[in-house]
Amino acid sequence: MLRPMRMRPLAWLLLLALAAGGVRADDLTGIYVGAALGKAWLDSSDGLISGFGSDKHASEFLVGWRPIPELAAELEYINFGSSTGTTTYPNSNEPLDNTASRKGLAAFAVLYLPAPLVDFYVKAGVAKLHTKVTTLVEPCPTGGTCPPLANPIPVDSTGVGLTGGGGVMYRFRRLEARFDYARFAALGGNPYLMTFGLTYTF
Repeated sequence: MLRPMRMRPLAWLLLLALAAGGVRADDLTGIYVGAALGKAWLDSSDGLISGFGSDKHASEFLVGWRPIPELAAELEYINFGSSTGTTTYPNSNEPLDNTASRKGLAAFAVLYLPAPLVDFYVKAGVAKLHTKVTTLVEPCPTGGTCPPLANPIPVDSTGVGLTGGGGVMYRFRRLEARFDYARFAALGGNPYLMTFGLTYTF
């Protein structure tokens, strides 16, 4: 009586593993949609600052088509979020009040590298991003050393550049959880985005 009881949990695990393997083998293609949240580095610049901006509330929404298990095409709406903060002009005590934001669309070709439990993938494409940067020169603190500076012209521009990245995903039936990283060539810098999200395949 003891022997069958000891084997029962192992048998259940084997059945679940076989079922999961069957899902992965038979259901790897189709149209999918998804959403993700994460962290972004805006890497924004204008006439007085460079490399400014991080945000912990970045988001992306995507729709994709995976015609074969190895390849997919994705269209993403990306919001890097916005960042505000005070910096100091180099070699002075001049405070600068900065605000930056980026958002836009990206199109990717995705190459999947299946593994026994997860799928790794790499992706490359182009992105059209709208960038806004504003810097205001604050009054010089008492006793500080401040050069004569004027507020730079605000940046409000849209540009197209290359993008690439990759990630890892785990599929359970039609639902996928994935961690994604992407870096962009954009006006004034090379912002990046790290997100964790879910996709659903129809």
